[in-house]
Amino acid sequence: MPNLPILFPEQVSQSPAFWILVSFAIFGTYLGALLCIGQNILERKTALNRLLSLLFVCLGLLQGSCLFYVFGLSSSYPRIVLLHIPVLGSIGPILYGIHKIIQNSEFEKSTLGLSPKHSIMPGIIWVLYFLSFVPDSDAVREGIQTFSLTRSALDLVFLVPLLILATYIAGLLRGSRILFKPNVLKEEWTARVLLYIILATIANHSVGAFFLIDKNPLFLLVSACMMGLSLCVSYLIGRRYPAYFQNLQEVARVTFQKYSRSLLQGMDLVTLRENLLKAMEVEKLYKDEDLSLASLADELGLSSHQLSELINQEMGKNFSAFVNEYRIREACELLSKNKDTSVLDIAYEVGFRSKTSFHRAFQKEVGVPPSEYREKNS
Repeated sequence: MPNLPILFPEQVSQSPAFWILVSFAIFGTYLGALLCIGQNILERKTALNRLLSLLFVCLGLLQGSCLFYVFGLSSSYPRIVLLHIPVLGSIGPILYGIHKIIQNSEFEKSTLGLSPKHSIMPGIIWVLYFLSFVPDSDAVREGIQTFSLTRSALDLVFLVPLLILATYIAGLLRGSRILFKPNVLKEEWTARVLLYIILATIANHSVGAFFLIDKNPLFLLVSACMMGLSLCVSYLIGRRYPAYFQNLQEVARVTFQKYSRSLLQGMDLVTLRENLLKAMEVEKLYKDEDLSLASLADELGLSSHQLSELINQEMGKNFSAFVNEYRIREACELLSKNKDTSVLDIAYEVGFRSKTSFHRAFQKEVGVPPSEYREKNS
């Protein structure tokens, strides 16, 4: 057992359950850093990737600073424990930026996805935090240590970022309430995952907030473990559904348009439909693996929201299903005619980015894997 002044009774600190919680919190700290790196090494980074990387590293830092406090290191490393303050104050704006990108992909064109007004408050908190590093006299260090160990000071200091976070989460729930309608949650798994993410965030930080009331460090440790669990779920979602946020963007657009006024009023729907079909059937834009709702909308002279509503209203499906239908249709022809061409080459030729996404879409559309379809139709 490490020789550290753990802030728990001996019977607790020596129990296997305690060290399981500690181990999971340590794992979550490293996982947050790894997920952050994973978002930053992508070849084509967007504002969404940058915001996700910030969110992951923030959760990792929160877990690490919790562990420093749990192991009684707040007096030796007060600034690491106080790192909670700017990190908590940043999570709300980061979640808000992700929320705006989900609602409108135009925000992805910005560098970070955050408007200046939502960056001011966390920016001020970070500046104040780093200012504590500038004076390096013994008196200043002693003052920081004394302040960080004062219960009333801790309560006051941590209350401000918690209130900021609570305000943003309330705004997220209000802004996404249409996605959380019972019929939408029943039909769209992406909306259910989003609801879980928001509720998990509330649960994580609510447990940590109980520390301000009870002063029991167990709340901080459990909160850190819950953050680690959230990071594990995020990793699994990213592996199982690499295009999760793109799918959620489409679901959000369709849902918001369904419950709001039509954006196609006064427009010639027949002409719009003909132009859309021409772009897909004659120009075959679906073969472009980078084809997105925004790029196709630009091609047709529409906004992303208008095109999404047009496809949903006229074709009875969302953008992904609409494009994949053309890709799978041509893939079926190529599989039957070009017997010497590999399945992977055909997947790339019709516009898919990977063999996995092609297999998944083909199985869903045709009912059998591509190789089996080729055997039956060769």
